[in-house]
Amino acid sequence: MAATAPVALALAGALVGLPPPPPTGPTWLWPVGDGARPAVAASFDAPDGRWGPGHRGIDLRTTKGARVTAVADGVVTHRAAIAGRGTVSITHDSGVRSTYEPVASDLTVGDRVRRGQRVGRIGAGVNHCAPLTCLHLGAKRAEDYLDPMPFFGARRVILLPVP
Repeated sequence: MAATAPVALALAGALVGLPPPPPTGPTWLWPVGDGARPAVAASFDAPDGRWGPGHRGIDLRTTKGARVTAVADGVVTHRAAIAGRGTVSITHDSGVRSTYEPVASDLTVGDRVRRGQRVGRIGAGVNHCAPLTCLHLGAKRAEDYLDPMPFFGARRVILLPVP
């Protein structure tokens, strides 16, 4: 029976997927709330496929006009309005991109930003958390959406069957 435990754990890992490895180096700084952890209004829900339903980031409670800061050092690789909301993307040395919306920003593509540096403010208009106000924070490596929580030091808990 003891010999089957490693096989059962390996099979369980293959079925549910293993969590991504924790980020190396310093963790991200919360982009709203002046560095304190804000309330999470909605968690990450990975899509089953590239265009499938899901929630490709986390929603952090905040207020209209609140200051939004860079989670880590990086380069602005996108700033535009998408669906009427201001968006900013910052690519970090790790290759991970952090994305922020709705953000009113005066940064331009190519600007270097430092961890904790202001990148903009929560923009006016309809927020996808309505009637609440929140910042949607995403993380992406190449075409893969990542759960931003591990970058803040949060650990993903997976329950495995007991042999």
